[in-house]
Amino acid sequence: MMFKKLVRILIIIFAAIPLTARASELNIYLWEDTLSKHVISEWNKYFNIPLHQFHFDNDDERSLLMLKSFQLPFDIIVLDNVSAQIFARQDAFEDLSSLENRQYIDPRWNQVCGTHAIPYFWGSVGIVYRKNKIVSPPRTWSEFMNPPPAVKGHIGMIQDSVETLLPFLYAQHLSPITDALPELRAAYHAMERFNANIITYEYALSYVRSHKDNNNLYMALGYSGDQYSLNRYFHNDNWHFITPDGPIFIWVDCMAINSNSVNKKAAKDFLNYLMQPDVAAKNALDIGAATPNMAALKQLPASFIHDKSVFPPIGNMKNVIIDTELSPLNLNIRSKIINSLINQHEAQP
Repeated sequence: MMFKKLVRILIIIFAAIPLTARASELNIYLWEDTLSKHVISEWNKYFNIPLHQFHFDNDDERSLLMLKSFQLPFDIIVLDNVSAQIFARQDAFEDLSSLENRQYIDPRWNQVCGTHAIPYFWGSVGIVYRKNKIVSPPRTWSEFMNPPPAVKGHIGMIQDSVETLLPFLYAQHLSPITDALPELRAAYHAMERFNANIITYEYALSYVRSHKDNNNLYMALGYSGDQYSLNRYFHNDNWHFITPDGPIFIWVDCMAINSNSVNKKAAKDFLNYLMQPDVAAKNALDIGAATPNMAALKQLPASFIHDKSVFPPIGNMKNVIIDTELSPLNLNIRSKIINSLINQHEAQP
């Protein structure tokens, strides 16, 4: 089923892009609504290199697509820190360690993305919710796993190797990246029971964009910053984000340049442009996401920097888990669990 889905995606992508890549344009593969229109406009004003954006809504889906063919028609790819390191080892990306404006990035985020990608945004996994539907949002993962009757059937999840099982594992004070079979089995059975509460495993922003009856989504597993994208889509301020109490699971988005790109020089110019402190600050403020750019932080309003729904309070990183590479066996078990959960969910009346 996943392979057929990937084939459909490939057909759509290749149909939308000229078969012969042109050196006068850049094709970027990224999450939807994660690049400021103002930043694009300024780029177009000073550089005669058009940007074409293509979107994904699932880390695993994007990685599987890349595994099917490294020769995808993208010059720049946004991906999680784990995938950035894996594909770099396979020589899929250009070495970006010498990019001039990389100096502005916090060293810890540079290390997380590695030498073949630059940190773009970071944040936490948590819960997005409509405040007109959820009067008291879940403060713990246990509360999320035990929703009130009015919320049942109105919860969105994410199809992801780690994040699908994260709410239950955190609710049980277990690591979301555990490879212990008894813990994964317990998570599977708990999520089987939880399936009745779920309306979709589709990323919240994708779901509301693709379903007319999107008002039936009350809350969803999501990423810090999603609330801004959802509010922009609905033209209101109804969506909020909360990171439940306990350990914080951190996601990091990195940008890499395809080693097969014919536009490497332009792609590097664009990444350097994004890392200019003023550009990084504007991009972060417009999108509503945490920038890893230390110099950009000095140009952002204090109210934005101290907003915990954007910048999670990671402090000395003691209570933090950064998305981490899983063993092939762990991934295989989790993949089977998630496929089973989704099949069961789709079979529900």
